[in-house]
This record gives sequence, structure tokens and C-alpha cells, in this order.
Amino acid sequence: MMITLRHLAPVVAAGAAALALGLAPSAAAAPNPIDCQDRGGATMCQKQGHARIHTAPPVTSPQQAFGFNGIPMWVLG
Repeated sequence: MMITLRHLAPVVAAGAAALALGLAPSAAAAPNPIDCQDRGGATMCQKQGHARIHTAPPVTSPQQAFGFNGIPMWVLG
């Protein structure tokens, strides 16, 4: 049984591809820390490729239905 170059070339190519994949460095993610800052009424957090802003309306007293500062209008005359 004679092995020719025609039959041996695909085996050698597959072996070379397997060796290249085995020796290739693995992909590792770089650290991407989150930087958060308080900006008064809002909190801004950002990291590379992403930014997030969280804000809420200020706390206020409930609106009066009528009158001035809790005093009914008929008292004022």
C-alpha cells in the first residue's frame, strides 16, 4: 500500500490547523471597572462603552387643592 502526496496533504493540513488552534492564546477580557459619581440630584455611572444616568424628581409636599399655603381662600376675605 503506497501513500501518495495526494492522500497525505489533507492529513498534514488538518494536523497543522489543530496545532495552530491549540497553541493560540485564549481571549481574555480586560478589566472594565464602573466609575460612579454623585452629581447633585443625579447619579452618573460609566464604564468603557456604556453610560448610565439615574435621577429622580425632588421630594415635595403635596399640592394644595385650593387656598394659599393651607389657608382657605374665604378666610382671606
